[in-house]
Amino acid sequence: MRPDRPRLESYLRFVNEEMQTAKLASEVWLRSAPAHVVVENDHFVRSLVRGGLAPGERGRDPDGLDPIEADPVLLREHYWDRVTRAKRVAVQFGAADHDDLDDYFTVAPERSSRATLERARTTIGPGSPADFLLRSIDRLAATKHVSHSEACREAMRLLAAAWPDLVERSHAAPGAAPPTVERVLAEFHAAVGAGHVGRGTAPGRPRAPEDPVDARLTTVEARELASLYMLGRRCFTDEELRLAQRLAENPRLRYALLATHLRLVAESGAEAVRLTVGWGTTRALLPFTEAFVNRTGYASPVIDLSPNPKLITVLCDNVLPAVAGELIGRNAAEDALDADALVAGVQAAVRRGVFAVTIGLFHRSERPDVAALSGFSRRVCPAVTPFGGFCRRWLPYYFERCPGASSRRAPSRPASPEAALSRASPPCRTC
Repeated sequence: MRPDRPRLESYLRFVNEEMQTAKLASEVWLRSAPAHVVVENDHFVRSLVRGGLAPGERGRDPDGLDPIEADPVLLREHYWDRVTRAKRVAVQFGAADHDDLDDYFTVAPERSSRATLERARTTIGPGSPADFLLRSIDRLAATKHVSHSEACREAMRLLAAAWPDLVERSHAAPGAAPPTVERVLAEFHAAVGAGHVGRGTAPGRPRAPEDPVDARLTTVEARELASLYMLGRRCFTDEELRLAQRLAENPRLRYALLATHLRLVAESGAEAVRLTVGWGTTRALLPFTEAFVNRTGYASPVIDLSPNPKLITVLCDNVLPAVAGELIGRNAAEDALDADALVAGVQAAVRRGVFAVTIGLFHRSERPDVAALSGFSRRVCPAVTPFGGFCRRWLPYYFERCPGASSRRAPSRPASPEAALSRASPPCRTC
């Protein structure tokens, strides 16, 4: 894309070294960008990521990786050396500060849909905004005969679309103070019960995109609400997570994950230089921090990319359970893991919605204990398409190529990752 400094500066006002994502800016800092700016920033970062992530071309040996890939021990040592040299920066951008590489290969059991729902039922206060949303999710799950994760995604889709009208109907009187989010979500719950949401609403007054449509809630209620709607991403069963943890301990799969990550960083180096030169700052690389970080930081013009080990944990939490779901759907044990299951698992993770979530747009108010909620935004990982394609190409390749693997045939590098389709997971109805 052609460098446009005002667009970069607009993006960095809300997503930067401190507020690292639109989600954190909203839910942690209570400083979300206005909805129309969120949309503009999304378009900007997607165009940036499309040009900055490596396509993973065949027949290349970026950064001299081939000799390292031939020895799993050497590859592991090389990866860990790269991580430790930049771990201070990686921790700043979300990585855990582990002393051992093995500790990043973990699958969190508390992320199952059952555990998330159970936690919500035991911690949400009665009559709170989250309570009304949870009751709406329960109702949609029962009437549509879907999982609570899928019902949550549907509830958030309906709520986001109906929000301006719901807020307007919840005003005590024209010109009155903004209504409470509790009142708005009570109105939403009633509409869900009556089957009115999603059938179209009477048009209200004309509204410009930048017009605020605020409702108020306490900061405690905001955190409670933000925790609940993560149920939409927590779509995995306890069985899938248990099997995923066993997969994460598979030496061949660990080798494939590390080699794929190193190749991504190595092949992205030239693009990182191009972006930095084009934009005149290494801060243009901030959208890529989940995959790699700049060891010298983002105030320095020097580029020295290192893998962010957070990506390994992200893949363990979000992709390996989907791979496990594919194996379970085939009535296969963990030792049946193969290249086809890996490709299908990456596809299933995207299809099941783990890289997308609808969040609230929270802002500070005149009181420190009260926040404003102005609407919702569906967040989709901007790298999901290029990175998904990269994983579908290289994870199976390295899994089969792992030295000492039981299958010694020379793997082919797939020209079309989409050729291996999932045979187990049903399609998601709301993503």
